[in-house]
Amino acid sequence: MSTHTIAIPPIPKETERSARVIFGRRNFYILTGEYLESILEDIKPVSLLEAGIILPQISFFQFLEGLTDAQAVEAVRTRLDWKFALHLPVYPPTIRERTLCEFRQRALNDLQYQREFQMLVDRFVTFNPPHNDRFQSFISLELLSFVCWINRLNWLRVNMGRMLEVLAIRFPEWLRKNALPHWYGRYNHITTGFEANDSSGQQELPMEEIAVDIDYLLNKIHQSAPPEINELKEVRALEGVWKQQVKTLFTDMREVLKSTDCASCVYRTEWEEV
Repeated sequence: MSTHTIAIPPIPKETERSARVIFGRRNFYILTGEYLESILEDIKPVSLLEAGIILPQISFFQFLEGLTDAQAVEAVRTRLDWKFALHLPVYPPTIRERTLCEFRQRALNDLQYQREFQMLVDRFVTFNPPHNDRFQSFISLELLSFVCWINRLNWLRVNMGRMLEVLAIRFPEWLRKNALPHWYGRYNHITTGFEANDSSGQQELPMEEIAVDIDYLLNKIHQSAPPEINELKEVRALEGVWKQQVKTLFTDMREVLKSTDCASCVYRTEWEEV
């Protein structure tokens, strides 16, 4: 008999019917949804499951696919395979990006949460290994920090892209004189999904390159831009993101995670108000 403390709702019939038309039985998410009760059998991560199983599941799925919080929220809203795995209806309740980040923040700073999340991850992987040999390990701390890192990197790229868009529209001549050639390719179509096989640090260089780009642009703005550019709200937003996100760039990740501020949680609440 199952001993988990949280009742798992059945897969809604409409979700099950629609998902089975599209996905085969060997699909990772279909198998996860079918055997969710068996996956959780004999484990009792009480504090982790106070709010249900959905947040730990989504966080694990984010890691597997290299998704930002925004992309994960969109996946819950639009993807039938995720809805099947999460036992959600076709029209699921709204999940906020900040909710995902707050879950990670709690897990990163609470050893009990970390242990319980590791139990869940181990059970998911043992019961139904993802069909991908890229992953060498599934350590909860590294998994969660990688998802935070994805959001940090994405927010840097988004804000740099917004700044360049505003400059291109309102101050094209100044931008033409000061832009670096590679910016047009790097920030023209911002990609917000990342490959999870790069979680070992192989994507540190792009983060550093974006940091250098932001530093270069801000210096140019402060040194030679007309007052109208310096007064743009996008400049203040980029400066804020720079201070909040890049200050941890060269800091050991384990030291960063000891902070009570999850880097990917703070970025929107503080700087979108600028």
